[in-house]
Amino acid sequence: MTDSDRQDLLVELGCEELPPGTLQQLAEAFCNGVRSQLEAAGIEYHADDSRVFYTPRRLAFRLAGVAGRQPDQVQERKGPSVAAAFDADGQPTQAALGFARSVDRPVEALDRQKTDKGEWLFCRVENPGKPLGELLFPMLEKALAALPVAKPMRWAAHDYSFVRPVHWLLVLHGDTVVPGRLFGLEAGRETHGHRVHAPGPHAVDRATEYEQVLENARVLVDPELRRERIREAAVKAAREAGAQARITPALLTEVSHIVEWPVAIPCAFDTGFLEVPPEALIASMEDHQKFFPAEDPDSGALTANFVAIANIESNDPGAVRDGLERVIRPRLADARFFWEQDLQQPLEAYAPRLDDVLFQKELGSVSDKSRRLEIIVEQIAELAGIKPDAAARAATLCKCDLLTQMVNEFPELQGTMGGHYARASGEPDAVARAIAEHYAPRFAGDNIPGTEAGRLLALADRLDTLVGIFAIGRKPTGSKDPFALRRAALGAVRIMLEAPLAVPLDPLFGAAAKALQSQVTVPAEHLEEARAFLLARARQHCIDQGHPTRLVNAVFAAPVSTLPDLAARLEALNAFMQLAEAEALVAANKRIGNILQSAEQDAGDIDEDRLDLPEEKALFEEVKRLEATVLPHFDRGEYGVALEALAALDRVIAPFFDAVMVMDDDPVLRHNRLSLLTRLKRLFDRVADLSQAA
Repeated sequence: MTDSDRQDLLVELGCEELPPGTLQQLAEAFCNGVRSQLEAAGIEYHADDSRVFYTPRRLAFRLAGVAGRQPDQVQERKGPSVAAAFDADGQPTQAALGFARSVDRPVEALDRQKTDKGEWLFCRVENPGKPLGELLFPMLEKALAALPVAKPMRWAAHDYSFVRPVHWLLVLHGDTVVPGRLFGLEAGRETHGHRVHAPGPHAVDRATEYEQVLENARVLVDPELRRERIREAAVKAAREAGAQARITPALLTEVSHIVEWPVAIPCAFDTGFLEVPPEALIASMEDHQKFFPAEDPDSGALTANFVAIANIESNDPGAVRDGLERVIRPRLADARFFWEQDLQQPLEAYAPRLDDVLFQKELGSVSDKSRRLEIIVEQIAELAGIKPDAAARAATLCKCDLLTQMVNEFPELQGTMGGHYARASGEPDAVARAIAEHYAPRFAGDNIPGTEAGRLLALADRLDTLVGIFAIGRKPTGSKDPFALRRAALGAVRIMLEAPLAVPLDPLFGAAAKALQSQVTVPAEHLEEARAFLLARARQHCIDQGHPTRLVNAVFAAPVSTLPDLAARLEALNAFMQLAEAEALVAANKRIGNILQSAEQDAGDIDEDRLDLPEEKALFEEVKRLEATVLPHFDRGEYGVALEALAALDRVIAPFFDAVMVMDDDPVLRHNRLSLLTRLKRLFDRVADLSQAA
């Protein structure tokens, strides 16, 4: 098939306004569903040049270079053996006649082929490929039926359903309409423009002209282009007001899903609202109205400006701006009311009511959790050698804001508003900041708490949840993680690694278990499961940071004390693997590990008088020398220096294995040599199990 036979395939479903949160998922799933069927049918296309389009009123995709038909296929059918196909007189049997009918050939036209099992009848059957037009609409129907539509709708008297009623259908292969029907609609070449600016149908002559036709009709159908236009327009509008638009990726995406022709409208509100904490004003603008707040370009402080994105070019933009400012005013007034009402009492006054707020049935109330956090914070501080005062006070108050009107309206501000209320109640700044930070990191890429007290409290909060949920047997299974334990464990890992917070894991988990005693007993096996769960998140985090999996496995195979110590060992091992001696020492460690694993006896002290061969004496002396020099480095966490020193073993290990039979028939010699290898391996095991680094 030549390139001239291949054309772009364009499919567009025109709908009533689609749910913005599902647009991208639906469009991509629709495209991928068709792509997989084209591939299964053998219809070629340029897989690296597919485009997905979506707006509030349409789902579409374009595949480049789609062949107009399937390739012809030649199938070789095997029939009965010649012996079974013909009788003694050479006449065809029923087996031969039946096979001939199945391939629509006379018996005399069948081929014979010799195989290692005798001679058999064969027939080459040519199956001409089907045209795209015959295959496409069943593919579209199947792809649409598989879409993740949570609540399908029916409309008019039709018996079909979709996420929203479908009003037009465009299907083009190059410049040709592919005939067919979906949702009771005949496929055509017409799309529809902006509902106000260009409402009528607009013909698309060729699939490649789709975006330009719609842009002329005031629709930016390319989602990435629409996002960028919104960003540029918001930045420009805010700059004209002397401010800087606050644009988050999530809000930018959401706004791009609710407009087809974005127009930025610079707006302002009463400066008196700036007395309210900025996070509350931002939440009012972003969550309720999908407006972009504005900040001072120098200080970053919130200003009394915002940018709204309209879906229309108005003849009277001033009237539109006035309307938008009227809309935001009651929202900001609500935020100010919540703030003022919540300040009627100090933050601590909310604490007794936490007894009535359930954390988890078997783990007690939120008040119980706060008391546990006080205990865990004290223990972590003692383990880390940190003063616990600010973190302990923050532990008492950190959940109180859950009962405020502001957090009831904006749950995502929990912690943040607690910090503001604590500061307004006269609490020390360290306490207020710890409360504000203790949910961090909230998501991937978020920063860990910036203060020592905040890190202590955040770690304690995650450990209490992790150990508590494991204690009651509700650990995550498969994709189900109702208590977000994976996120909690990863947050704890990041806090310990990035702070860094060198707290031994065993007493750390023990402290969390002890704090739970008044609610539940933590079985030892559940505590170990929780510890292993956290280490699994730590292991994956190290891999995600770019460390080779084999080196991560090697370090995690050695005993783990603290996570910062583990990270230091991993960095040292990465550097060690660049040395010329590394490959031989890794191989030697693997050999030593195999020998020790197969030896069915425990090694003991080395009898120097039974070191018979020069090579084993040389290895023993080198091990003794290195124990004296590298063990202090290990104790100080200087793993890179220690491993570099251990590289000297390369010159004595190879001669040892060349000359010495470790598994000697003499049990005394065998035991002595196994003990020597054990002491050697223990040196490397302080950093990693090198046998896994191969």
